[in-house]
Parts: sequence; structure tokens; C-alpha cells
Amino acid sequence: LITDYFSESIRGSAMGFYNWGIYTGYSLSFVVGNYITRANIMGMGWRWTFFICAIPGFIVSAVILLTVQEPLRVGTGRGDLRTAVSSNFSFKQKLAKILNPFLSPSLLLLCLAGSIRNAGGYVWAYNAQLYFNLYYPETDVGLWLSWIPMVGGSFGVLFGGFISDRVVKRKGIHARIWVLVLSQMIAAPFLVGALWFSPPYSFLILIPAYIIGEMWVGVTLAILVELVPPVVRTSAVAFYLFIITNIGGNVPLLVPPLTTLYGLRIALLILYPGMYVLGSLLFLSTHCVVHRYHERARPEGSEPLLDSAEDFSEEEYVKRK
Repeated sequence: LITDYFSESIRGSAMGFYNWGIYTGYSLSFVVGNYITRANIMGMGWRWTFFICAIPGFIVSAVILLTVQEPLRVGTGRGDLRTAVSSNFSFKQKLAKILNPFLSPSLLLLCLAGSIRNAGGYVWAYNAQLYFNLYYPETDVGLWLSWIPMVGGSFGVLFGGFISDRVVKRKGIHARIWVLVLSQMIAAPFLVGALWFSPPYSFLILIPAYIIGEMWVGVTLAILVELVPPVVRTSAVAFYLFIITNIGGNVPLLVPPLTTLYGLRIALLILYPGMYVLGSLLFLSTHCVVHRYHERARPEGSEPLLDSAEDFSEEEYVKRK
């Protein structure tokens, strides 16, 4: 929906705004998980954390169902043709069209870089409460992490999209990748500080870490949709998220053995800021590949549905394809 509604020039900002939900939900987890559990509502302990979190989902789903519309494709030669072509594919052909772009070096590296960077976020998300409970047991974690990820992360993803949208007008897709490279490398030292200093400084230093480090989310998705054919954009985004979630989501399994060897703090230093640095280097490798192969990797006619450019006739679109 986002790629259909927003043009390339503001797509990064739109992706970033959408991803505010990630950081709002993450911050709320510390509020609900800490304080609702302690409240022990009706003697049910942690169970009410799930009840409270589920209720808004029903309300928001109803609002989306009644207010959000599928992008109108009638009357645009390109949209009609793409829909018709897509509907004529067999399942095997559709699957091949989705997977083929991911065999290109640029998308393989982008997925690997995104997986590594995502791993760092998962490691911290699963172990932040444990870390502070172990090393600083008197600290009220919910007091700080109930707002820092929400404020810092939300501003970071929107700021990253805004910056990449501004520079992409002059430098193209390469500018977006440079935002990824620099933001992750700059954020890493702040994360080291968060694991090195004691509260409240360990919490406060997370603010610039989130603002800078979380620029990557919307920017990466904006790059992805610019590298795949329009007819498989939605499926490509889903497949990309499938890859980075499964790879990144399993990296926290390395925390227990590393903790046994070196302690939790060292384990998190390796798998939290360490993943940011490694991800930055992989994004840099992606830039080198995209710089070389971008003209062949990017499909012709990749304009979004609501682009300001004049629509082609169906005959003209067929000729261009």
C-alpha cells in the first residue's frame, strides 16, 4: 500500500512513519510487562498483559477495515496490465517471479545485511530487561525503556527516511545505502556506552543510539522496492521480512553460550553493537554491488501508482516492457 501510494521521492519518509508502530509497541511492552504484571489484576498476574495488548488490535482492525482503501488501479494502463498479467501467472510462475530478484547479488547482500542488523535489535530486545535486572537490580527498567525506544526509534526511522529522501533526489538509490552505512557505524559506539555505563547514563545514551541506529528500517524497505519489479513488490517485501526475521530472530540463541563463556555483558557487546558494525560493512558491500549493477537490477517502469509522472497508454507500456 505504501509503495503504491507514495512516490520514490518521499517513500523513505512514509516507510519510516509506518514503522513508528515497532518502537511504540516495544516501549509499551516494558510498561505492560512490568507494571501490569505487578498489579496482579484479579490475581491473574502476567495474563492481563496479553488481554490488554489484544484489545486495541480488534479496535484498530475495525478502523482499518472501514477507512483504508485498496489503491485504485482502474484507468491507468500500467495498473490494469500489471493486474491482468499477474492474475494469469501460475503459482510456480508467481513464486519464480518473487524469488528471481533475490538471486541477484545486490538483493542477496541487502538481505544478509538486513538480517545481521535485525539480529542486533532482537538480541537487545530479548535481553535488555535481563541485563539490567542482573547488573542493576534496583533499577526500574520500565521507567526508562517505556519511552526511550518509542521517542528515539520513532524519530530515527522518520529522520532516516527524510534524510534519504532529500539526498536521493540528487544522488539516487546510492544515497539511501550510504544512510544505512553511516547510521549503523555511528550508532555502535553509543551502544557500547549503554552497556558500559551504569544507570541513568546507560539509559540516556540509548537516546542518540536509537535516533541514529534506527534510521535503517524504512530506508532498507525503500531500497528493496526500488530494486524489484512492480508486480512483485508486495510479495518481495514479505519475503524480505521473512528472511531477516528468521535469520535475525535466531541469533539471540547465541547469547546463552557466549554468556557462559564471557558473561552477559560481553555477550551483548559482541551481539548488539557488534551486529551494527557488521551490518554497516555489509550495507557498504551492497552499495558497491548496486553501484555496479543498478541499471540492470532496477526494472523499467518502476514508478509507483500515484507518481506525478504522466501515465503511459497501455500500448506504450507494452512497448516499453
